Amino acid sequence: MFTADDAVLYDSPDPYTREEITREALTELPMLHDNEEERRIFNAAGFVVPRRVPRFTPETVPFGGLVDFTRIHEMYAPANDDDDGDVAQSTAFSVYPQAGLLTCGHVTAKGLMYPFHKFIEHLNQSLKQSPEDDNNPNDDWITNDRPGVFGLASQMYNAMMHNTRGNSTQHHGVVLGNVTAALASYWTEKTPYGGKAQKFVRQCDKKLPHDEYIHKIRDRPISRDLRVENVIAITMSAIHPAKRTGRYCHFMSAKSEHLYDFQVPF
Repeated sequence: MFTADDAVLYDSPDPYTREEITREALTELPMLHDNEEERRIFNAAGFVVPRRVPRFTPETVPFGGLVDFTRIHEMYAPANDDDDGDVAQSTAFSVYPQAGLLTCGHVTAKGLMYPFHKFIEHLNQSLKQSPEDDNNPNDDWITNDRPGVFGLASQMYNAMMHNTRGNSTQHHGVVLGNVTAALASYWTEKTPYGGKAQKFVRQCDKKLPHDEYIHKIRDRPISRDLRVENVIAITMSAIHPAKRTGRYCHFMSAKSEHLYDFQVPF
């Protein structure tokens, strides 16, 4: 578990208060605190050094990551300490619990995740400016305040869903929400949705939903990574003509929150 970079270990990531843990002391250091939480150790850079390795039986199919809904609103709402929080708008989003789980699943939204808003704002200010004079955004060609880059949507989902949906969404159990609807008794016999319930029962007679998924993923390697995606659109007419060539790179400093651009020499 340990590498050459982990030659010196500490009980805290704080370089001012941490104490060194010798390898001899580590062998006697309990895995858990009195409150049952794991006792973590850190390397010189402040990163956690794993002490345990999970083990699974050879027949166990690896699980895919899901989104925790308990604090998902923070991803799409202005932070409490944001100076623009009073005027910024929250992004509308929807959650899709998986397999009867109440707090885990996938997320779709009608806009970007909030931490990206400021970056897009800085980027649009830079794209409107002349590369010869970035301090003067009022060039004659600018006729309105249209953004050059704007957010359309965002989503967080497990990559495995692309490999288990069949040919299109009508075969996608996650999109259809069959399992969750059945568990929630959304379909009942004496309602307009009774036909869906009977159809679902017939499908389950042939193969249960979880058996169908196992069959789809059994004989081929499938990514189970949790994907986090922002979808954006670019309006070229709202970008300064000199910056439409693809020769300009933009990056934002995390410390100063200032966006820099430079020309790539071809």
